[in-house]
Amino acid sequence: MPLRGLSTFLAFTTATLGVLLVRAENPRAPRPTPSSTDSASSAESMILQEGDGERFLRRPGGPTTAVGPASIPEFIIKIDKHNGHAEDFVVVAEILKPGAIIAFHKHHNAEEVVVLEEGGATVTVGDKRAVAGPHSTVFIPRETWVSITNSGNNSIHFYGLFSRPGFEDFLRARSVHPGEPLTRLTPQELHRAEEQGHAMFWDTSKGPYPPGAPHP
Repeated sequence: MPLRGLSTFLAFTTATLGVLLVRAENPRAPRPTPSSTDSASSAESMILQEGDGERFLRRPGGPTTAVGPASIPEFIIKIDKHNGHAEDFVVVAEILKPGAIIAFHKHHNAEEVVVLEEGGATVTVGDKRAVAGPHSTVFIPRETWVSITNSGNNSIHFYGLFSRPGFEDFLRARSVHPGEPLTRLTPQELHRAEEQGHAMFWDTSKGPYPPGAPHP
């Protein structure tokens, strides 16, 4: 064997033996991480039309205000752990009729992006307040008070996208599927729903606005 080839072979053999000895002395040494294909997500691909998704009706007694005593706010969970088996985010949609109010609340565990297709919603988030125009986008950081009111004359298509699962558990806990009894929420049920959904709604007995929220 030529000298250069022999030197290369000896160097390779020495290095290999060194690695084997280290592994034998340290049986807890980390193993190679499986590739992403080995731990493939169980999420399902979906193409959802406007009306597709899991429909819910909000039970009376909750913090969301309808446009009248006979109006039952309806919403759709488009994507979550039950719909599409999403692991990392949630998508909710509803139509806000004129006068409808999403009361002041904040999310403890997730950021949220709200998309409003039509204009006319008065949005208060953090220290900002404005009337959103058509195709507006609102970013809501964690632990930030937010409220949305349809202050216009037309219905508004509303989409809420959450960076982490959680709030859908609140929505499910305080709502029913169409056709199920619309029993009134008790304060205890509402409190448990907030805990399940990592959310907090403002206690209006302390005043109409949370600390720091701008108002007229």
